[in-house]
Amino acid sequence: MNRLLLALGLGALCATGLGAAQTNPPAAQPKSAEQLRYEQEVRDVEASRLRYEAAQRQHQADLVRYRRELEQAERAQRRYERRRASYDARQARRRESEQEPESARSEPVAAQQPIAATSERCEQQSRRNRGRGRAIGGILGGVAGGALGRGGAAGRIATAALSAPVGALIGDVIARLLDCREQEQAAAATEHAVERGIGTTTNWTSESRPNVTGSSTVTAAATPMPDGNPCVTVTDIVIIDGEETRAPKTMCRRPPTNRYVRV
Repeated sequence: MNRLLLALGLGALCATGLGAAQTNPPAAQPKSAEQLRYEQEVRDVEASRLRYEAAQRQHQADLVRYRRELEQAERAQRRYERRRASYDARQARRRESEQEPESARSEPVAAQQPIAATSERCEQQSRRNRGRGRAIGGILGGVAGGALGRGGAAGRIATAALSAPVGALIGDVIARLLDCREQEQAAAATEHAVERGIGTTTNWTSESRPNVTGSSTVTAAATPMPDGNPCVTVTDIVIIDGEETRAPKTMCRRPPTNRYVRV
């Protein structure tokens, strides 16, 4: 009988200890330094992935905006070519209606040949400037004294030698709408406006074509370059025969000249 009671007591004691062990599990072991480093690396990789995806989305948005601006420029170019063809046709009909003698007609034509050749050379130089500006504009830099002149109520920019190629100062959207002289005026307006800071608007009036005007306005400060050089946002406007075209651009100060160029 005593042995039976002893056995029952030992069984009860074992059951009590087992239940306590089940209800009180051992405390969790602290993480090792190596495990902590691994978890931090996982978090860093995830953060890098999110930054990369954000940059990809921004790139796609910029690409869509560029294509939209290019399409707008092409439409404006086609409209300009149609207007120019119509103007040339009217001029031809007017000349025919005047019925001038052959000798009177031949002299102006001969006189215009050097002008046409000069205009062609100017356009070729303009195309070279645009290409050179895109290639090296970030180095050659851009705000030197674009002199501001006033001629009557409209006002016009009196351009001296530009401090950078035209292509480093105005974008393709605007350049496609203008002739060589007008591109120089638009570039000088940009120089003048950027030199005087945010809020400045510089207007110009074409010296080669009627009903063509434009302006450059420094609208705001932009995100600085990674090297810390400041940037501004400039909006170019061109109005041809009452039709307006706008083209924003970013201008940044670039060493070694510390002048502003289009980026």
